[in-house]
Amino acid sequence: MAIKNREKNPPDDDILIDFGEGSQEIDQKPESKEINENVSSSSSTLRHAWVSLKSLPFILGAQTESRPTLHETSDGLEFVYPCGALGKTATSAVKRATTQKCKEEIKDIACRHKNNQLVPDRLPNYCPRKGSVPGHLLGCFHDYNQSRLLTSYGVKLQGLTIQKCIDLCAQSAHLYAGVHNGRECYCGNKKPSLEHLLTKSYCSVPCDGQSSQTCGGLDATEVFDTGVPSRDSAKLQDPIVNGSAKIAFILTLNGRALRQVTRLLKVIYRPHHVYLIHVDARQDFLFRNLLPLESQYSNIRLVRNRHSSIWGGASLLDVLLESMEQLLKIDSHWQFVFNLSESDFPLRSIESLEALLAANPDRNFLKSHGRQTRQFIHKQGLDRVFHQCESRMWRLGDRNLPAGIRIDGGSDWVGLTRQLVEYATSSANTSDPLLRGLRDLYRYTLLPAESFFHVLVLNSKFCDSYADNNLRMTLWRRSQGCLCQHRNVVDWCGCSPMVFRTADWTHLTSMMAKSTVFFARKFEAALDQSIMNRLEEQLTNISLSFPGLDCYWESAYDVSDSTPKQNPAVLTVATKLAKHALTLQVQNSLNECSGLQPNQIVAITSYFRHDHYQGDLIQFEVEGENVKFETLVKPLDKTSHVANTPRVLSTFLVGSDYDPKELVLRNRLGVLSPTSKPVAVYKWASHVNNTFKNAHLVWFDPNNHVKAVHSVNVTNTSKMNSQQLELRGHLNPGVWMVLFIVDGKKTAVTEFLVVPQVDEPITSTLDVKDKQPFDSWEKYSENEGNLIKSRRERTALMENDISTFLDKTVVEFYSIQDICYIEQLPNCARDKRNHYWQACSMTDWSSLSQDPKSKLVR
Repeated sequence: MAIKNREKNPPDDDILIDFGEGSQEIDQKPESKEINENVSSSSSTLRHAWVSLKSLPFILGAQTESRPTLHETSDGLEFVYPCGALGKTATSAVKRATTQKCKEEIKDIACRHKNNQLVPDRLPNYCPRKGSVPGHLLGCFHDYNQSRLLTSYGVKLQGLTIQKCIDLCAQSAHLYAGVHNGRECYCGNKKPSLEHLLTKSYCSVPCDGQSSQTCGGLDATEVFDTGVPSRDSAKLQDPIVNGSAKIAFILTLNGRALRQVTRLLKVIYRPHHVYLIHVDARQDFLFRNLLPLESQYSNIRLVRNRHSSIWGGASLLDVLLESMEQLLKIDSHWQFVFNLSESDFPLRSIESLEALLAANPDRNFLKSHGRQTRQFIHKQGLDRVFHQCESRMWRLGDRNLPAGIRIDGGSDWVGLTRQLVEYATSSANTSDPLLRGLRDLYRYTLLPAESFFHVLVLNSKFCDSYADNNLRMTLWRRSQGCLCQHRNVVDWCGCSPMVFRTADWTHLTSMMAKSTVFFARKFEAALDQSIMNRLEEQLTNISLSFPGLDCYWESAYDVSDSTPKQNPAVLTVATKLAKHALTLQVQNSLNECSGLQPNQIVAITSYFRHDHYQGDLIQFEVEGENVKFETLVKPLDKTSHVANTPRVLSTFLVGSDYDPKELVLRNRLGVLSPTSKPVAVYKWASHVNNTFKNAHLVWFDPNNHVKAVHSVNVTNTSKMNSQQLELRGHLNPGVWMVLFIVDGKKTAVTEFLVVPQVDEPITSTLDVKDKQPFDSWEKYSENEGNLIKSRRERTALMENDISTFLDKTVVEFYSIQDICYIEQLPNCARDKRNHYWQACSMTDWSSLSQDPKSKLVR
């Protein structure tokens, strides 16, 4: 077989795909970095991957960083630094960064990278294969295209040297490296048979990168021992009955799912284990509400030096290493450390985990990617330089990984021994070139925790402790989980596992029966709490039955939070709904209380029952009294289907913060402001076949001007679809309308409210009708005369009196479901016997009602 010439590298700014937690390959167009070929031999068909030197990015020498100068090029003006032009990727990052601090960091790192100053070219490997000598020549062997001796991997390299080939094969844990015909490198794990041995004269072609060396011949390959151990996982011993081990748990938490976190703690808590909690630096609510656990439990601690742990961020490795270092100081007796998130839940009892650990006291539990190492490196982005600032991972360019070490990785959910943690974090090891070099390497790496510990274990004295099982289970669906949903925080496309739902129960239990797994992820009570109830029943062997079992509450806003900042429109709508709820309550009870007015929104909580969203709970104070109320409000369905036409949609609504992985709108209350990005979500009715020729979404602003027309998918009628409205500038406040047109016929219409700010003038860059050819679409609104008249009247009212407009309009989009008082009644109702006033603690829907499943009790 002749070696084919390689294609050119993809453009430097091309966004490639990674595997998230080291699990899933993504179907995509063939990449220009990797070419797979089938190579036949006498016994089997062998698969080779061929890449050119361009697929192994190299670093150019340059000068040091300082202020740039502006140079004119054929492509226009670009900044050039004393270290040379930064390249398209780094230059793009500098331009897109918003703070001067971040820009300077990016420029400095880009120049240091160009000067080859970020990481060492080579790192030591402290784990040689017994009986081997790295670089030892086995001999010159007869080898040709149709029957390769080394069959695992093949690459054509310009500038090939023997050491380059050995390093490349060792990186992927191949036992043997072979150089062929001056420019070809092969890797394999089977030692060549002596029957193929030739005299040295057959291997006389000079190496392309070092003419004083020979790199095989036309039909001959010189084979060398790489010295690395084979890809073997340490065998796990069977659990010891009643065996015990002391575990330290690191909980890395984000979001606002407080009750899910406390439920997780309740299930895994044991007095003899240690629990260290790191809450994302941007999540005040979670940190504030978990902090009291420190005074209640001597073995629970919260990290004070908190990081912003964005998806794929370098800070996640900092979180883990700093937390491990803190755990070593907190407790001197724990033997293993496991990291968990708010989305994890145990599959088996903690006691059964202890029994396994007791039988395997020296094992480090890590999950490998399970594919070609070169493919993993490329898809994981390990061959790229990244830098985290402004809560974003910026891609700065290509890089070489240090030679001499084996690269591996997969999942960032690990179980590590205390001995490894001491080695990884001890200040006494700062002079260790392997550890120091890896820390430098992973400081500028995407998803660093997904491979740092793997590489550290496999290249250190702990290499024999590697168990290729992190004792976890995840649910992957590539068609939904790999949709680049993290592009808002990283210059990369990534994958995330799916949330387990009740429909996945059979799959989950069958995997438990076949695999040694103790935890699974992801779980999200806001989407499906029932599966967590079933798991807890299975764990405890107790049938759960208590108040609030099928209910779930999750905070959406708290007045004490400084981060994240709340959308002012949400508080505006919440205040209007609180006012309306009080008005309805007074009408139903006592006119003496007609003066009650909401003073401040205290909290907003999303409420779910039987895995369905029931509405949001708005907790508020009233003016002049130390009294609080909580009201349950729910968005109204504003969609209508055109009469006398077949109903083709089962779902049609507009919201924001659409999650394409879980197919839900995360902005459950649905409040939109002028800066929001509206998304139309629709699903075809089950009886609909794909015989339609075309379908369109037509967006009308409050002035009845068509602002956008989108052609929508008519081929896939089986799943939820979405379409985001992208416009220049802010949205006009007021009531918008969206029509769904199928084959030229209007089939459905929905409305959504863009909330104006009460104390700010109404401004918009979209007031002038777009100059796009939308005239032909305006005819579809002609039959919506009542809607158009109503929307225009409301727009006129809004321009004159925003507060009155909101009073009248908000109640058209939301309904008041219920209301209760917290602790005490207002003065006007205290001496009256009236069943209309109910205490929140006595309801089954209030955030103050009973919820024992989420209470961590001593």
